[in-house]
Amino acid sequence: MACSSSPSGPAGPGGPTGDKLDASGPSGDSPSNGGTITFESIGAMGTFPSRRDPAIGPCDAYHTDSCCLANQAVTSDALTPWDEDLILTLRGPMVVKQLAVYQPGADKTWSRVSAWDAATPGAASGLAFAGNGTDTAGFPGSVGTECLVNVSTSDPFACGAGSSPYCPAPSGGTSAHRGWSGSKLFVMLATMPHAGDVAGACSHDATGNWYDAPWIGLSVGELVRAGSFVSCQCYAKDPAKGYLADGCGQFNVFEVVNDNNQYKNLDVFSTNMIGYGGYVGEGPCGGTCDAAKLAADVDLIDKATDTEARAGAVSSPTKGPGAALRRPVTGYRYFVILLDVPSRTVQLALIHPSRIPAALAGLMPGLPASVDAAAIDSVRMLRLPR
Repeated sequence: MACSSSPSGPAGPGGPTGDKLDASGPSGDSPSNGGTITFESIGAMGTFPSRRDPAIGPCDAYHTDSCCLANQAVTSDALTPWDEDLILTLRGPMVVKQLAVYQPGADKTWSRVSAWDAATPGAASGLAFAGNGTDTAGFPGSVGTECLVNVSTSDPFACGAGSSPYCPAPSGGTSAHRGWSGSKLFVMLATMPHAGDVAGACSHDATGNWYDAPWIGLSVGELVRAGSFVSCQCYAKDPAKGYLADGCGQFNVFEVVNDNNQYKNLDVFSTNMIGYGGYVGEGPCGGTCDAAKLAADVDLIDKATDTEARAGAVSSPTKGPGAALRRPVTGYRYFVILLDVPSRTVQLALIHPSRIPAALAGLMPGLPASVDAAAIDSVRMLRLPR
């Protein structure tokens, strides 16, 4: 479902496209302390394989009769490749109440360029949903276990012959869309109950590889438009070796890992960036993070001590955060994702609606049509729980 408003400017009046979104409604649990993971010095020069129309090329990175990949050079280290157009992917089980996206505009303000609110789901602006029936029926806010919903801007991308990066023309009357380019701030109010508490499951039983494992991910737009993990795509330099994940880039922002292996932990998020620039972040901590030992108000776990982290975690390409964020099963949290190109910083935050830091009062819970640069700086410098 593509909404008609343009993603390039502030939303207009009325419903979720007015000055503020509807932030009413209980969280559903007791207040928690919040948590942040801050990634600094992010970005890398290099190359990744970008898909091209085989009839046009070039195919200098990889070439078969059916697959043409060109060497795409990245000449900057300013948050690359996360300054590219990125598309958001939601994997259930989860229930979303609000989603807003901000980007820098004129006069040092950031405008709310995209918005969706469960109170008026049909009045979204600057957004397009795809997958799990949302292309035609719209986004209901809930995503069942192992279901996938892609969220992009409402700016169409003309896939088909001659498109660059190449993507096959969509079928069934659907359309492809661009993601958000440059600096961007995502704010989503959501909860992630266990699989049996969210309707509309996409798996047949609990043996599914990602059963009861919600995920909020960001992917370079061409990966999603090509079909994500089809046989010819930019995820890896050699499509036959997708496990290397050394291609265009995917950011596992908040990912619960099931995978039926030794790292399974349905209560804790794994956070990592993968792509041509290498691996940044940390993978799952599995059973070494035991959420059952933690107080109900803990959102950020010190992985070394299995206790609440004393302060917000800081990471870089050479150092993992040493901390993991906890999955909110019984109540809503604000999931905050800031990708700031000038400072080369990625900031992640989990914030309880009843404990919004004073420094963020200009942003939450109202999610106004615009905020000043100081509000964005406050997000970037936030360190929770203390």
